Amino acid sequence: MYCLIKAELYKLVHDKSFFILSALSVMLGSFLMLDQGQLTGYDSVSASLYNAPILMLLTCVFGALYLGKDFADHTLYHMICAGHSRNHVFFSKAILFIVGSNIILLLQPILSIAYNTGSHGWGGHSFGSDSSKVIALFFTTAVLNSAMCGISLLMAFICRDIGKTLSIPALIYFLNIFLLNGPNAKTIAHFIPLGQLRLLIEDSSSIGAALLVGIIFLMCFCLAAVRIFNRSELY
Repeated sequence: MYCLIKAELYKLVHDKSFFILSALSVMLGSFLMLDQGQLTGYDSVSASLYNAPILMLLTCVFGALYLGKDFADHTLYHMICAGHSRNHVFFSKAILFIVGSNIILLLQPILSIAYNTGSHGWGGHSFGSDSSKVIALFFTTAVLNSAMCGISLLMAFICRDIGKTLSIPALIYFLNIFLLNGPNAKTIAHFIPLGQLRLLIEDSSSIGAALLVGIIFLMCFCLAAVRIFNRSELY
């Protein structure tokens, strides 16, 4: 499995779409923060992560390009024929996809915090006392994003097509946005990853509750995807 992860890492760092989407994420996230004015590093944590649900749409695009392309190129078929187990192939693919997606999502907040801290200081109490809270917030955001990425992962192994792997997760994403702007948004938000992320940024939910929702969704999507992959015919 180590060799597979190493091969996937090589593929990721040579994937032009990964760098293009990362750059788009940084530019879009920075544009959405233009009306915030001058922020300290501490203030930019919540300000930058507040836009994370919008940037998650870019991870849907990345999922279609990174995962869907393997079926178009028959990459997974050749991996299985080379003697690798399906479970190892799946999890190496899933791990690097999730890592890449979280880099795309979190790169702009990290750069924003670093820039504002250097320009206007940290603010808050002190970086040392606030660091554990910031790390927990970033980790929870990554878990919730991974849960949303699980949709792309599942659709990739069901549809085996770049177009459907993009369109279905994007449709589910916009359905989530619609529900979170509906009359029952406060209730629904507690039970879906995208809603928990918004609640977390607004300080209306706890780290534990958000992690629980994210882990449950991620595990369900991954177990369903690997089950389908293990039973499917590759060609």
